[in-house]
Amino acid sequence: MKTFRRLGAVAAVLAVTAGLAGCGSDDKKDTPAGSDQVTGTVTVFAAASLTETFTKLGKDFEAAHQGVKVVYSFGASSALAEQIKQGAPADVFASAAPANMQQVVDAGDVTGTPATFVSNRLEIAVPKGNPGHITGLADFGKSDPKLALCAEQVPCGAAAKKVFE
Repeated sequence: MKTFRRLGAVAAVLAVTAGLAGCGSDDKKDTPAGSDQVTGTVTVFAAASLTETFTKLGKDFEAAHQGVKVVYSFGASSALAEQIKQGAPADVFASAAPANMQQVVDAGDVTGTPATFVSNRLEIAVPKGNPGHITGLADFGKSDPKLALCAEQVPCGAAAKKVFE
């Protein structure tokens, strides 16, 4: 049996805090969504890239809602989605990739409608002074520059692969 009451990405950073107001694990008193009487534990599964931001938001939320504890599981979105599909309890799931969110939706583990609240944009980063004289993608066709990419399973890697194809 799944123990999800609210699982989904939130529409904006501020909506994360508002969205948590209706969350809480089943081990505590149930509270209607949007209620100011939040109690218990809010379990957040979030992409590792959101660690700093979500930790800060969670501390702010705890400060505003006495007695509430926000606990996190940060990691690869694909791994978190798999954990949720296998029954791991989560109140909030913030995936770095729409495909991973869709897997959780398709498995029937979401209440509400997931929403995109941030997106990625590829950037070219070079060492100080740009010793390889990189000015654009065409420069990566040369044999000189060394190129490091994210793993293809994560959003930045999938996007880079698409660009280079």
